[in-house]
Amino acid sequence: MAGDARAAALAGLKAQRTQGTWPDQFVKKELGQWGLSRQDTALAVQLLYGTLQNRQLIDFYLASYSSRKLQKIMPPVLDALRLGVYQLVFLDKIPASAAVNESVRLARRSGGPQAAGFANAVLRQVAANRDHLPLVDQADFAAYLSTRYSHPLWFAQRMLKILGPEGAERLFAADNQVPPVTVRVNTLRTDPAALGQALEGEGVRSTPHPWLPDCLVMETGGNLTETQAFQKGLFYIQDPASQLPPWALAVQPGEDVLDLCAAPGGKTMIAAQMQRGQGKLLAMDIHVFKCEELLQTSRRYGIENLEVRAADSAVFQPGLEGAFHKVICDVPCSGMGILRKKADIRFKQAGDVEGLPGLQKRILSCAGAYCKPGGTVVYSTCTVLPEENEQVVQAFLAENPAFSLAPLVLPGLGEEPRGWRTLYPHTDGTDGFFLACLRRNQESL
Repeated sequence: MAGDARAAALAGLKAQRTQGTWPDQFVKKELGQWGLSRQDTALAVQLLYGTLQNRQLIDFYLASYSSRKLQKIMPPVLDALRLGVYQLVFLDKIPASAAVNESVRLARRSGGPQAAGFANAVLRQVAANRDHLPLVDQADFAAYLSTRYSHPLWFAQRMLKILGPEGAERLFAADNQVPPVTVRVNTLRTDPAALGQALEGEGVRSTPHPWLPDCLVMETGGNLTETQAFQKGLFYIQDPASQLPPWALAVQPGEDVLDLCAAPGGKTMIAAQMQRGQGKLLAMDIHVFKCEELLQTSRRYGIENLEVRAADSAVFQPGLEGAFHKVICDVPCSGMGILRKKADIRFKQAGDVEGLPGLQKRILSCAGAYCKPGGTVVYSTCTVLPEENEQVVQAFLAENPAFSLAPLVLPGLGEEPRGWRTLYPHTDGTDGFFLACLRRNQESL
């Protein structure tokens, strides 16, 4: 029943609050234990992700109608209230009575009759006023953006400086939209038209991506991993921005390619498609289990020239020095470009980012050492913060005079003469993403 779906979502909120469990982890490892139907599982996932994604605005509404300060409310009761407000404000198809009554039931389970009475009073106030809810004050625009769109305050302050008020608000609004599902066609086994027909035969409609080759945009929902086309390795679910690094490298058949921090392997697969089985392809990742999964994926996709190695990409491997024409260097990052997909990232603190640039510089330094004279490295992240992007590249160039920025050529997006580019959801329709193209001169040793 739907009530069980709400209880499952409440358990997910508790896991995130008390243990820092990512919602993705909860859904993959714990939600299945609830024995929900497919419909109720979908509802539980929607409630969990939606409540986390909008929690700051939800808390603003709760504070407007609660007789108690939110800090004084029992945490599990507050979680139940948040679920209730999310349903009342953001889900039109759920009757207000169901949203209120089920949330009150959860509050009673956590805090007894008194908590239930309090929850009932607050949620009925929200329900009565949901067509004219209070507006967030814009006097402090960073605080407004943070509350209105449930983004970290420090991030709102940073984006205001980079994009200005209009650009920052457009970005945050885009972060709160449901992104389209896009897939990359495995051209080793099919082509976009044939894949579209195969998916149509399984009840999944798609259209070609407006500017990225070999990419389809899904028009219908459902679990794509359950389709026969996926099981046959005909496509890979991947955001358009994440598909760009191999395109920026213009990988050719016969070239040797290295992919650092490769798991789960989407970029590795594209490089393999471009090689057409000709040339060496090495993928490295620090996690052994991820390397095993990557190898299994490559077999399903029909890739035969791939070697997968479990190794720390931040530690130099002498045997690889100067061995590759093209190097993909997609480094671990803060993820501040994928808030529209990862609700837990909204709870990151500014201090969580501080150690990342040092790690990113070490990985990029290794990538440069593995690049042949005349070869190319593409550095990329799924963040929009300059200290993880342009500043890392500038630091690398200052220490490596054999390298220089080269024009960054992206399919459908044209050429960026500066050699780097940041993509945004509100301007490019992709995840927030950064790419830089670095070329090693021919004379370097």
